[in-house]
Formats: sequence, C-alpha cells, structure tokens
Amino acid sequence: MKINRVRYLKGPNYFAYTPTICIELDIGELEQKPSDSIPGFNEKLLKALPNLGSHTCSKGYRGGFAERLRKGTWMGHILEHMAIELQNLAGIEAIRGKTIMMEKKGLYYVTFDYQEPHSGLQAFLAAKDIAEAILNGEKLIKVQSYVKQIEQLYYKNKLGPSTEAIFKAAQAKDIPVERMGDESLLRLGTGARQKYVQATISSQTSNIAVENSCDKALTKSILRGCGLPVPEGEVAHSIEDIFASADRLGFPLVIKPYNGRQGQGVITHIKNKDELFNVINCLELHVEKYIIERHIEGHDYRLLIVNGELIAASLRLPPYVIGNGKETIRSLIEKENCNDLRGEGHEKPMSKIPLTHTVTCYLEKSNRMLDTIPNQGELVQVVGNANLSTGGKAIDVTDQVHPTIKNMAVAAAKAIGLDIAGIDFICEDISKPIEHSRTAIIEVNAAPGIRMHHYPSEGKKRDVGRAIVDYLFPTREEAAIPIIAVTGTNGKTTTTRLIHYFLTNEKTKVGMTNSDGVYIGDEVLDHGDCSGPVSARMVLAHPEVDIAVLETARGGILREGLAFRKCDVGIITNVSEDHLGRDGIDTLDDLIKLKRLVAEVVMKTGYCVLNADDPNVAAMNAYTDGEVIYTSTDATQPHVKAAIDKGCKVWYVNEKGVICHSADGVSHPFMDCTMVPITISGMARHNIANLLQALAAAETQGISMEELRRKAVTFMPDTNLSKGRFNLKKLKERTIIIDYAHNEAGLKAIFETVSAYNKNHLITVLAGPGDRIDEELIRLSKVAAINSDLFIIKEDDDLRGREPLEVAGLLQDAAVEAGLQKDRIFIEPNELDAFIKAWEKSQPGDLLLFFYTDFEYVEKFFEKVSTNPLPKK
Repeated sequence: MKINRVRYLKGPNYFAYTPTICIELDIGELEQKPSDSIPGFNEKLLKALPNLGSHTCSKGYRGGFAERLRKGTWMGHILEHMAIELQNLAGIEAIRGKTIMMEKKGLYYVTFDYQEPHSGLQAFLAAKDIAEAILNGEKLIKVQSYVKQIEQLYYKNKLGPSTEAIFKAAQAKDIPVERMGDESLLRLGTGARQKYVQATISSQTSNIAVENSCDKALTKSILRGCGLPVPEGEVAHSIEDIFASADRLGFPLVIKPYNGRQGQGVITHIKNKDELFNVINCLELHVEKYIIERHIEGHDYRLLIVNGELIAASLRLPPYVIGNGKETIRSLIEKENCNDLRGEGHEKPMSKIPLTHTVTCYLEKSNRMLDTIPNQGELVQVVGNANLSTGGKAIDVTDQVHPTIKNMAVAAAKAIGLDIAGIDFICEDISKPIEHSRTAIIEVNAAPGIRMHHYPSEGKKRDVGRAIVDYLFPTREEAAIPIIAVTGTNGKTTTTRLIHYFLTNEKTKVGMTNSDGVYIGDEVLDHGDCSGPVSARMVLAHPEVDIAVLETARGGILREGLAFRKCDVGIITNVSEDHLGRDGIDTLDDLIKLKRLVAEVVMKTGYCVLNADDPNVAAMNAYTDGEVIYTSTDATQPHVKAAIDKGCKVWYVNEKGVICHSADGVSHPFMDCTMVPITISGMARHNIANLLQALAAAETQGISMEELRRKAVTFMPDTNLSKGRFNLKKLKERTIIIDYAHNEAGLKAIFETVSAYNKNHLITVLAGPGDRIDEELIRLSKVAAINSDLFIIKEDDDLRGREPLEVAGLLQDAAVEAGLQKDRIFIEPNELDAFIKAWEKSQPGDLLLFFYTDFEYVEKFFEKVSTNPLPKK
C-alpha cells in the first residue's frame, strides 16, 4: 500500500465540520482482495484491536464494522477504522471517518477525525503497519507500542491544558480562535477586533504587572503597603545571609529561589537549624538569591481571579507516598507516576512527581533519601510545596471561600495590576473570616495554570477558560468581524468585488480575497488567484479589517477546508459542471454538496443569499440555519413568489426590467437594470444576477438604499473595478471584450450578452484548462464554435498534466464536429500570439472576444497593437 498525498483539512470541509485528515491511498493489488477473501485476516485484526468489534460503521449499530469485515470490505475502509481506534486507545477523541473510492481502481480517499496533525498521521501510519504485519503473517504485533508513540506525539504537540481550555471555550462560544505557531499563543477574534492569549496572559495584561509579580520581594512590598497579609521575610544572597536571616526571623521557615516558578526549589516547614543545614547542602548552585520567610501553619490554597472576580479556588495538597515496608521511596514514586492521571509536564490532569533535586533536598531535611524504605502505612511527603507542577493534587473549594478572603484575593490581583492572577494563600480554614496574624499571601502569579480548576482531584470542575473568554469578549459580535463568503461556479469574483465596493466607506475598511488578489481597503497585499483559505486567513488576521468579503473557491475547500468555522453571510451564485473528475468531486451532486458547505456554516443570526434561478442552489435553503434571501432575474420564479408571500427578503427583477426588493410582504422598486453599468445596458443577465446577490448582502450589513443606488451606478465594468470581467474596449473600429469565463456556463452567459451587439464577425480566442475532463472541454469548444465566425485556440502556460497541443487538438476536433469549418479554426499555442492573430484576422466592425488566462498577456497585447495601428490585410 502506498500513500500518495496527505491533506489536513483544518476548517469545515467536504467530509465534516471538524478537522479531518484526507489521505490518498493506493492499495495496489489489495483492490482484488476484500477482507472476506484474505484467510484469517479478520480474526487477527479483531484480536489485535478488539474494540474494532464495537464500531458501528455506516450500519449505524454496534458491531456494524465487524459485519462489514465478514461480508468483505476494502483496505482503505479498514485503515480508516483502525486509525480512529488507535487514536482512541491513545486517549484522543476521534469518532468520524469516511472512505471514498476514486475513479481509478485501487485509489481511495481515506478521511478521519484528528485533534493534532502529528499524532493523527501517525495513527494512520501505525494502522498501515499493523495491517501489513497481519497480511505478512507476523505473529507478534505490538499494538501498545504504536499507541504509546501516538500518545507521545499528541501530548508533545497539542496545546497545554490552560491554553486548550481557553481554545475550547472560545469555540463553544463561536468566537474565532486560531493557534499561532507551535507554542501556546492563541489569537481570539478576527480583524480589528482580535486579541491574543498566551497560556493565561492576555493582550490586556499589563507588562509591568507581570514584571511586578515575577519579583517576589517587590510583590510582598506592594501587598504589605496595601495592608494585605504577607509572611515576614528577607532576601539572602549567600549561605551566611540565610543563617543570619533564620536567626532574625526564627523557625519554622520557608526557603525558595528569588525568581523561582511552578514551586521549583521551594522547601517548606524547616523546623530548626539542623534541618536548615541539611537543606542548604543541597540547594541549587546556580541560584544567586533566595527568599527566607516565616512558615505559616495552615492549608495551601490557590485563588483564581479574572477581571476582578473570584472564579475558582483550590486546596492544594503536596505529593506523598504511603510506605509498605518493602519498597523504597523512589520505587513508590515511580509506581505512583504510572497513574493514568499523571503525565509529563502539564499534559494530563496531574503531573508526575519529579525524581529531581527538589525531592532529594526535601527528603534530606528529615534525614531521608530516595532509597529509604518507609514503614508499612507511613505517609511520606516527598515535595515541600503543593504546586501541581511538582506532583501536587487539587481539591475544589470555590463554594467555601469566605467573602473576606475573596475580597483579599481580588485586592491582591488589583494591587499588582493583573487582570488574570493566581493568588497563593495560606490559612487554616478558607471558609472563615480572614485573620491577618494567622494568614498570608505567599505569591501572586501571572499566567496562572488553570488545569487544577478544570481537572480537580476532587470536587466540582470550574470553567476558568470560559471565564477568561467572557472577560475578553462578552459576545461573539465583539470578537468577530462580519464575514461574507461567496461561492459558486461562475460570478464569484464579480459578486465579491461589488460587495467590497458597496461596503467600503471612510469609516469601514473592507478586506477582500478573490481570484486576482488580496485587498485591504484599496491596498493590494497579494496578486494571483487568492480565493483559497490561506488568503482568507490573511484578511481575517489583518488588524485593520472591519469586514471580510471572501471569494471561496472549490480548490481551497478541498485543500484545507474553510478558513472560518462560521460566516455571517453566505452567497451561492450558481452551480454547474466544472472541474469534475478531480479530488473526489466526480459528479454534479458532489459539486453541489461541496458548494453547499458555505450555506451550512452560516450563523443562525446570519443570512444565506441563494440564486433562485438555479434549482440546485435554491434547494440549499434546507441546509442553512441563516435567514434565506432569494435573488432572481425572473419575478415569476416560484421560490421568489412564495418568499414574497411569506414576507421574506427577496431581490428580483420585475417584468419591466426594474430591480426590486421585498421585505415583510411589501415590494419596492430599486432602479432600472439599464441604469447600472455592470449590466451592460441590461444585456448581461449573468451580471444582473451577480448584482442582485451583492445588493442583498450589502443591505444586510446596514447599507442604505440611497447609498446602494449611488454605488451601483458608479461601479464600472473596467479594469479598475472589475478587471478581467467583461471589460470592453474600442480600438480602430473594432470592439474587444476581455473576460475570464472558463467553463461552459460562463461562456454561454458571455455569448448571450454579446449576441445583442452589432458586429460583422465574432472572433473568439479561447483555451481549455488541462485539468478538465475531456467531456467538459468538448462542450466548452462547441459553445465557442457555434457562436463564433473565427475560433482561435490557445494553450495555457500550465498544461496541468496534458501533453503539448493535446487540449488544443481536442478543442479543434470538437469545433469541427459542432459545424465550424476547419479553415476558420486556428491553433496559436502562445496566449499573446493568439490575441495578435485575432487582431490580424479582424476587420472594422468585428467583435473580438478574448477569454484570457493571464491578464498580463492582455496588457501586452494592447501595448503591442497600439504601436501597430492597423492589422495586416
């Protein structure tokens, strides 16, 4: 079996709304060997992965997949289920999968859920290895080693628990959120409304407040100055200073690094000089300054403050082991670290107890070592603090916090200046009023971990991630700029440009992606076909964008999925056969499903603009949560009439050629079609359709009818506002029209428009994209041949897998078959040469129709012919 290609579909996609891996798999000779024909395979597979027997598969009931195995299924489908199961065994949630047979025998698209790409791919590679081992007759298959590898990759590359909690909370609130880079930085929101979070430090957090909290002596000074309880203590720079401070402060004591973090190097409850001497002998040599404090008897609590409110409180317990009279402390710690709830660092609810200098130092305080064997039932505390990072446990006590202690914690966070803070606090009983002489704030932490609150060892879970998201963005509207997504087969670019033009004003900066670039206002950030998710994310990430208008093409959706989980306005212009036979989109129904994705992700509070003249598009009304707005060039269209009767919003053209809009059952005239330049005096019905959808979308964003009328009559179909879309030029008594139409439906719309022009002859210059199936190319050529007097065939620079002149020959044969005489068909492979050939063949009064691939050749053509005023006779 061979993997040809791997795609990570991060956003909503053809297969699912969740992140999906899509693997193009060639199963080779196994295409002839379904599972029921391979002796012993099913039994060995279910023995290696017993839980596969409970998979429902498409049958919809437990054991459905096992039934498919017995009746015979193919290896791509089997690997799909194995990859899902291996992720589940590694503790990774994965449920959905789908395997699609491609047109070429033996090729499959295998798709399944993933949470993190490295572990997701490894699950498939492991599935492939295990299946091949069974096929090769290997007896010993170490499934657990594969599971461990997948688990390690997952925890190595996934978000940390605090950041992950914020990520999930944002998603649950429909707030756009994206991981930036490989660490713990998140961007929440989009455009001009975006904010950042790293761990639990937000873009609202004061830098000086973080600096204050990191300086423990300064923190104590600030808190003491506010009258808040802190332990008496001093800073020590040497061993002599430590002993001198101990003499002044008296025992019991706590010693900790001046700039320590996560409880590392903290030794508590040092009762006398002998214990202090033992501690000093094992202090970290690289630490230059220590803080010596009076030890306060009581329990260790963490209080979590967000924006001046107590969100959660935990009682923290230091890690301990219980002796059995046989095993050493080291062995008991290693056994406890095998607990499934414990992991490396912050990957699981509890951290492993570190077998480090911190443990050794604490044990030496009481004359113990890691090799000491505790008595039966003896409880041995192994670390001097209760920090989760050093293996401690947490019990939720949020509901027990006394108001005076709550007020103390809030005041401490405000005194340091932190919007999100973890207050470490010692007292006997957190449910009783504060006693300043018997309580103390030990630390005020910036970037406090919230794992203990989301996954307490005991007690109620507290959704601190949600509290942080609520603080940053009380509503989705405050986080997300409006997104208008435009998809369809034809008209996407023109519709996108019109919406961009309608929405732009001195107060609103509109970001736009389309098939010729990325625009922020009037500034061009990128050139070329920018109708995919990479370009869309560029707009959504730009800090000056107030609203995004995104052309959303099929290729980008298939490569990566959508760049957004939800949109405010979804527009589907039309759907016709185009690009079939690629990437698993083989039929018109497949293409409809793909384009329908934009309708499916419209917000409940949003709008779905559907072209009612296309029955396949009109039927998408059943697949959207948004309010449907129909558009139509025909007032008698059944969907339009029904929508008007129901009081829905509709934009349509009446029998007199007047654009109308209807709402609440009342219709109002907007303006005559012929008054709008983009309609080419009302002849370009495809542009009328585009205009209606753009007007409908812009009106949902609060643009007044007066403003829409003003903008509609000033949007010119020229190279400034509508480059490459029915651009018309007059030159030496000839009319030249430049357009990008490159499929059958697009060509028909253009020829229908130019049919009303007075002309002697129509000369068409056209290429056939090499990635289209032959049937599409033949239909394309026949449309051009039937409508043209001369047909000049060019070739794209990128042949897209075809041989030179292969497509040109196909187009020529189809044109002859359509009835165009062969002496009226010319093949001129180079695009610029083809345009010049058309010019040379033209006479005054002719209309030249240039369907271009690269607009640069169009510009070069006009430069060249301007210096050569008359074509050759």
